[in-house]
Amino acid sequence: MQLKKLILLFSFIFSNYFIYSQLNYKEIPFRPPVDFPIFLAGNFGEIRAEHFHAGIDIKTQGVEGKNVYAIYDGYISRIKISANNYGKVIYIDHQNGYTSVYGHLSSYSDKINDFIKNLQYKNQQFEVEYFPNKGEFPVKQGDIIGYSGNTGSSSGPHLHFEVRETNEQVPVNPLFYNFLIEDKITPVFYTLALYPLSGNSLINNSNISQYFTINGKNGKSIIPDTIVVSGKFGLGVELYDFLNNSKNPCGIYSLTIKLDTHVVYVHAIDKVPFSETGYVKSHIDYAERVNSKKTIQKTFISPNNHLSIYKSVINNGVFEFFTDTTHKITITACDVNGNCSNLSFIVKTLSNNKLDKYINIEKKNLFHWDIENTFSSEGIKLIFPPKTFFDTLSFIYSSDKPLKNSYSLLHKIHNITVPLYKNYSVSIKTINLPEELKSKAFISQINNDGDFVYWGGDYINGFITTQLKEFGNFIVLVDTIAPEIKPLQKEKNSILPDSTIRFIITDKFSGIKSFNGYIDNKWALFEYDKKNDLLFYTIDKGKIKPDTEHELELFVIDNKENISTYYTKFYW
Repeated sequence: MQLKKLILLFSFIFSNYFIYSQLNYKEIPFRPPVDFPIFLAGNFGEIRAEHFHAGIDIKTQGVEGKNVYAIYDGYISRIKISANNYGKVIYIDHQNGYTSVYGHLSSYSDKINDFIKNLQYKNQQFEVEYFPNKGEFPVKQGDIIGYSGNTGSSSGPHLHFEVRETNEQVPVNPLFYNFLIEDKITPVFYTLALYPLSGNSLINNSNISQYFTINGKNGKSIIPDTIVVSGKFGLGVELYDFLNNSKNPCGIYSLTIKLDTHVVYVHAIDKVPFSETGYVKSHIDYAERVNSKKTIQKTFISPNNHLSIYKSVINNGVFEFFTDTTHKITITACDVNGNCSNLSFIVKTLSNNKLDKYINIEKKNLFHWDIENTFSSEGIKLIFPPKTFFDTLSFIYSSDKPLKNSYSLLHKIHNITVPLYKNYSVSIKTINLPEELKSKAFISQINNDGDFVYWGGDYINGFITTQLKEFGNFIVLVDTIAPEIKPLQKEKNSILPDSTIRFIITDKFSGIKSFNGYIDNKWALFEYDKKNDLLFYTIDKGKIKPDTEHELELFVIDNKENISTYYTKFYW
């Protein structure tokens, strides 16, 4: 009876919390950041590779150059240009305690463009970051601050837009605000997962995770067959939300689980601090993500998962029954506009004393999640800081003979399907590494596709040492190959057909570290589109003389200090 009262109290508190939060946000008079109907390619809280999406991605009709507007009065507090992440981005602080963020821009307004270009030339760097004073770049609601684009880690033209709480820079769900985004579509369930959480737990008489494909319509789905369970188990669901006028799968806002009539789990994604976003690797079925690319959200919480999205969770989301009985479990997924879908199924529970078998799992090399753990073996040393793991694990390690052209044993560190919250230190002993190659050596991971992934490292007393953030298979390789520079125009003494000089720059192993271009022996602003390996220079009429032959020099350096140079002449 006490548990029932507690559950009812949680239900009342959090249902009122959701209503109050959204009403409070909608009172803020923000205008849309664009002047055309908003259709989304991605929404807030959508689960990406290793984080929750911190904003919304607004489609820009497949083109760049759309006007981007300040959503409210304020001042520009940060301007940044990078080859990845948000590319060209602007941050505006507003007097109501919020900051708006506009990413992947193609360019800024003229005043900001001129200022930033001067800063780039002063620093002789493409990537810059500047924090203006409060009175330096004031803006009014509706001012054009830039133009939409595809810069940084963008997969197509769109505007990445965020709203943050200024004090702690915590992203808030922009869909709370009245931006008139049509959404009348309910979320869709695709997969239900049940996970045995102990050695003597069974799902349909099996101690391995069970996955059920879901078919449903009109917001209602069922699993027709009764699922027989015993011992401790947890749940997970693969599901997506959709919005009108867009085929892109998006993330849900809230998930609620009822055991019969009692609420036992609630999560809601109204805001996610950046300090918490790494916990997403524990929130999802990470192994399934690695193996099948599916994103299944788990509803049971590991000890080192401290996401604040969990609003009400009984027993950390773990189910355990001690009597033979039958229960109905209902999972309700909602989007921020209140469109909801239900998935229901029946579980038949068997008490442990009626199990016809017991699975004994021997635990060796236990690494506890909340303390430092160390490991050493022939040719390797590992240091795991406290809270590297999401839960205590039984650590596994093995090694194999060196691969061709490598300089160490092949080290197999645990299992790539197990997620990590923090980086750990690895030192791998080198084998037959020549003196002249010590500065070129690095640790490489061999991923599931057989590709080599650069993790860096420095040579120290016979070992290559670096930080890793994944388990997997690792070896020592060397990089002596300089980057490749490929011009995309006629090579020498050419008359430029337009005002842009383009190159493709690539590096086989360690990746591009830096680049510098010079025209007539003066530093020139080359821009880098990393995702397309594109390096380009747009003729600056104020810096080079027209109707003249010019000299161009380009230097590209990789992360192991291998240098490539390129020289040509052009007429403009």
